[in-house]
Amino acid sequence: MSSPQEDMNSLLNGAIDVATDMLAEHTEFAPFAMAVQREDGEIFHIEPEDAEDDDSPDDVIIAALYGGLREAVAEGRWRAIAVCADVTLEGDDGEPISSAILVRIEHEKGDPVSCTVPYDIGEEAVELSDLMAEPGEALVFVEATPPN
Repeated sequence: MSSPQEDMNSLLNGAIDVATDMLAEHTEFAPFAMAVQREDGEIFHIEPEDAEDDDSPDDVIIAALYGGLREAVAEGRWRAIAVCADVTLEGDDGEPISSAILVRIEHEKGDPVSCTVPYDIGEEAVELSDLMAEPGEALVFVEATPPN
């Protein structure tokens, strides 16, 4: 079995690859998730149901993804997850400065991390800037609150 760090790195690399492919083809992408299966470590790409027909705002799609991931984790299906979104980074003045791929990663045995990769869409390819990582927030692998 791979380590939590290896699982998280695999999810990060997979999410960036999928997002980059979608950006190259469509210049944008809807939020999606990736997950590492508990049994064998296989990585799955997860899109919300009816993603092709859905014009829902990204925050609604992200909430649906997290809801489905929490259910699957409760059933013991995933040991690590990542949720990926196309975001706009803003400067100190609140003005947009760059588009970016945001990947929020969680592991049942590791600390959550939030990674951002700014990008530009060139004439021939998607150009990625340096990855920025910071501690994330657990939204799927959360401990149950003990009763009072």
